[in-house]
Amino acid sequence: MRLSYTSEMEKGLQQRHGVSYAEYESSLDKCLQIERERTKEHDACNQLVQSIQSHTSS
Repeated sequence: MRLSYTSEMEKGLQQRHGVSYAEYESSLDKCLQIERERTKEHDACNQLVQSIQSHTSS
């Protein structure tokens, strides 16, 4: 999969996951690992938002 990427994406991958975009793109295992981590973080954030919304709407 070829994606165009920005310097911000490169910086984010380095800071959050410790890999360069070239590493991410060339290693399927690393790519899948990072995407699993992103999915977990996304789900956790969604749960937090739902929790906050349920407390504020009561």
